[in-house]
Amino acid sequence: MNFFQPTQQKSTQRQRPQLLSAGLLAAMLLVSGCSQQPHTGQAATTKSTITAGASASTEIAALEADVERTPNNAELYYKLGLAYIVDAEKNKSARSRELAIKNFRKVLKLVPGNPATLKLLYNIYYEDVVAGNEKAFIKASNIFNQLSAATQTEVNAPSLGVFLHRYVAQNKSGKKNLPELYSALLAAIHEQPASDKAYIQLAKMYREGNYFPLALATLKLGAEQIAGSGDLYEAIANTYEARAEASGCRYEAADYVGDAIHFYQQAVPLAPESAELHYALARLYLDKNLYQLALHEASILVELEPTAENIAFSAQNYSMLGKEPRAQQLLEQAKAQGLTTSDSAYHEIYMNSGEWMKAALSFTDYLQAKKKISVYDAIKADIIGQQADLDFSALIQKKQLAFNSEWEAAVYAFWTGKLTRTQFGQTAQNRCERTEYFFYSGYRDYRAGNISAARKNFSAALQQNTYRFIERPLARHFLTGLGAK
Repeated sequence: MNFFQPTQQKSTQRQRPQLLSAGLLAAMLLVSGCSQQPHTGQAATTKSTITAGASASTEIAALEADVERTPNNAELYYKLGLAYIVDAEKNKSARSRELAIKNFRKVLKLVPGNPATLKLLYNIYYEDVVAGNEKAFIKASNIFNQLSAATQTEVNAPSLGVFLHRYVAQNKSGKKNLPELYSALLAAIHEQPASDKAYIQLAKMYREGNYFPLALATLKLGAEQIAGSGDLYEAIANTYEARAEASGCRYEAADYVGDAIHFYQQAVPLAPESAELHYALARLYLDKNLYQLALHEASILVELEPTAENIAFSAQNYSMLGKEPRAQQLLEQAKAQGLTTSDSAYHEIYMNSGEWMKAALSFTDYLQAKKKISVYDAIKADIIGQQADLDFSALIQKKQLAFNSEWEAAVYAFWTGKLTRTQFGQTAQNRCERTEYFFYSGYRDYRAGNISAARKNFSAALQQNTYRFIERPLARHFLTGLGAK
């Protein structure tokens, strides 16, 4: 809807819970060694170990021989089960998988309730659930119920495996059955109320369907059950932010933006090094007109991860607020970090400061890097071309023009003379659209030499306070050029 698209933040996000992981843990357990094996109180009666360089078949044969000599040694059965798991994974052997299960079952007979063995066996059955084995679900559930509460939070609930299987199957068939997916996630919440995974996944699906009250209720239930989950707070914030966007103009949804800020703030102490959270707060503080807080969060973002994209994002924030010297300084830093001239930060910052030839040079690279362009790219080409006395029409004609909404179609129709100003004004329904309506009307007046009308419309664009719209700083720039009345 607006010119300014926040530079894609490419920070390394903090590790989220593995929502749908289905892999086995055998390799990890092998590396960690005897600390993961059953503690039976017996000394091992063999020198045989599973070493990385040895032949799997030789190791298995040696362990089988050891087990035959010492049939009541649980640690040997555990090692043999691990060896079979490695062979099953490496050779895709169903037989080795069955023998692994058999040996782990033997361990549990000798050492009932052994935590490491239960967890390994559960992961095997869980993988079968993900593969669509209905019988495995009962086995997985039985083992899951024997796990300690702490261990249960380290694995996925059985019904999450059901969800994953159904989700993949539906994607392959192209036939969506959302109630079927919802039911599996609700079952997972019942099985594992102390884990945030199912709450977050279910809320995500509700959010994608624009069922925002259901998404928020799900996440807040999770927050009541689980103390101190930064991922839940972040998901709640994401949902409020999405709800603000769904209204058509987040500046008309100040309460939702405020709620999003509140929950991002709740998440920060639980993950203070998360650049992603500070990036979100920087954007939302601007939307609430909390400019100093926005700049502060952007500076934290750059301090945590001084990537070219993050520095450019901070530079754009300063530029939008009219702090051009600092914006230019940060843009130079972003360039030194490798920011490409095709990044929108280049030409937008130069546009805001009225450096039209620099804007034209970087905008040329920006256009050449794109296969499709937006309505706003086409309008930028006209404005930059007019101000720098250049013609971008040949380059624009080679690009496919994309319309993302009826409003964008109206913007382009007005810009190309197919819609009257009155008709365009009647189409604008909120502050976001009115920002664009007033700016484009003002720019038309400006080009026609109607200075009084241009001042009036540029001023009206500023009064909408849509700070993340490039039309705002451009209106300020042209007003400054027009001088006082």
